Amino acid sequence: MTATTIDDCPRGALSTPATRREPTPGWAETLVTHSANSSYSELARRAAAGLGLSALYGLALGARQGGKALALHAAGVPLGLLVVVLAGAPSMFVFLSICRADIDARAIASTTARGLGSAGLLLAGLAPAAALFVVSSETPRAAAGAVSLGLIIGGGVALGRATWEIFRSGLKARAGSILGGMGVAVGFAMFAVVLAIRVWNAVLPILGGTS
Repeated sequence: MTATTIDDCPRGALSTPATRREPTPGWAETLVTHSANSSYSELARRAAAGLGLSALYGLALGARQGGKALALHAAGVPLGLLVVVLAGAPSMFVFLSICRADIDARAIASTTARGLGSAGLLLAGLAPAAALFVVSSETPRAAAGAVSLGLIIGGGVALGRATWEIFRSGLKARAGSILGGMGVAVGFAMFAVVLAIRVWNAVLPILGGTS
């Protein structure tokens, strides 16, 4: 029997196995995944994408009345989220700094962007069901109830994520920072709920707002 030499082996048989590549994250995943290297411009694009996706839920709400209501609802839903962020994020950063929590401006911006991205994705996913409920509901009150439920779910995802990250940042520091972070998280949650409800009730016609 003739011995097999290295030259007789198929090319590549003795080569080193190829390194397995990590799968590239999808567009939706990038909206909600934390990345320490994300620039402020990238975080702003994520936040804008989340607000744009939430506008799809607004379009679904305007399907009952059509016409001008489509534009009002499409603008009103992301407006509620944006107002909460613009009013709450700076105050939240100041109070967390006073409590000496382990969080900085970039971390706040990242949390905000991912919260808006999560809310936008969820509201966009709920848009078809919302349109069905809004159009098929026998009374405006029933339609408003379905609308409110969707807004609570979508807004709650963003709020819950922000609250959890604030709380988690406090756990990395001293006891005083932990208590301070918990206080800021609870206070921000209460503030965000009240403000978002007031904005949506004021601007969404289906909830009795501007018509």
